[in-house]
Amino acid sequence: MTNIVINNREVKAHEGETLIETARRCGFSIPSLCYSGHAKHQSSCMVCAVRNGKTGQIIPSCTTLPTEGMEIDTESNEVISSRTLSLELLLSDHRADCEAPCRTACPGNMDVARMNRLYDQGRYEEALHLLRDTLVIPATLCYICNAPCEKICRRGDVSASVSIREIKKALVAKTDLNKIPKPPGNGKRIAVKGSDPMALSAAYHLRKQGYEVHVFEPAGEILLPHIAQPERAPAELLALEINVMKQMGVEFILLQEPEPEAYHRVITPQTKTKQPAKLSLEGRYLAQGQDSKPFNSTYSRFSDSEKKALAGDTETMTNKSGCLYCDCDAKTSCLLRQYASEYGIRSSRYTKTLTQEALRRQAVSATMYFEQAKCIKCGLCVYNSVNGFTFRDRGFVMQVVLPEENASHISEELCELCPTGALYRRE
Repeated sequence: MTNIVINNREVKAHEGETLIETARRCGFSIPSLCYSGHAKHQSSCMVCAVRNGKTGQIIPSCTTLPTEGMEIDTESNEVISSRTLSLELLLSDHRADCEAPCRTACPGNMDVARMNRLYDQGRYEEALHLLRDTLVIPATLCYICNAPCEKICRRGDVSASVSIREIKKALVAKTDLNKIPKPPGNGKRIAVKGSDPMALSAAYHLRKQGYEVHVFEPAGEILLPHIAQPERAPAELLALEINVMKQMGVEFILLQEPEPEAYHRVITPQTKTKQPAKLSLEGRYLAQGQDSKPFNSTYSRFSDSEKKALAGDTETMTNKSGCLYCDCDAKTSCLLRQYASEYGIRSSRYTKTLTQEALRRQAVSATMYFEQAKCIKCGLCVYNSVNGFTFRDRGFVMQVVLPEENASHISEELCELCPTGALYRRE
């Protein structure tokens, strides 16, 4: 055992443990991208930086072994600043989107790229479920929204933007009311006053949570009095939106006010928002609580070489939707994104490099891909594969590459070591 001090607390380090292993075992949180349990690794990312109190040095905790009497600081402003700088430098060489621009532009936060993937795979029920779970009244919104998602679509840089609204309309047309499930009840009743998109969205998500929901509309019609130019949406689709909610068990009561004593809660949605899709999002927040906004990596338009490469990419350019799938397949598991969010980074202070082409996907197997533009050169895939990944060149221009003849040596388990979406499986 070795006696050390971490953040003014005496702890014992086991023989052979590195500082990060000792600290984590003792309950101290230290991030790292180039370290993964007992996998072979070398210090490279410096996101695991700590400060040696006796020497004042900033050191990597993933490779440093404790010594007797060492005093370690893992949480001072100096340490946090060092880690933040390391993350920003890594992000400057990370030419990738976490979320597709169509999602960030959508007032309702619709995961369009995932919807398109499901649509292209013929998984229409799943795509429709995602669409309705996000927008609640997707048919209506498709007709009255000005489609900022299509205006910012990256496919438009290469040829023509994806016809996102038409895909949504095609999915809505597949609605089968007999397949709409009625969520089990939780024994509590909630009243929602009004039937604008925010109120309907809140009612939908509360019903999914098991509440018995009554929507009270003082006017004689549902939804129509609350949206501009309702004539743009076909009447049969407006009726379909309401029938879906009725099938779920939501009850609509016109020309009446709720009696508060009859309900567990009476909700009166209030907002200054007027954009219909944003109202739907706020209704979801009202029912579920607002999600924290994670870091989102993004970049400007494609370079000429990227456009040329994408134009020749038969896999994406010939799929049914035409979507480039420019969001990251690992956006929910990427540690780089997680730590950038935790450290409050909104964008890197450093200009993104054009060293690697965005969306250049190398097929490793039928279900596994490698994207150099997302690689942070941590080396985990190099050190933990035999005749697989390797380093090319040295210094700042160094790259992690996979020679074509080595692709058959790569196991899918290697994906679990990649801290970003550089090496990933595709569903």
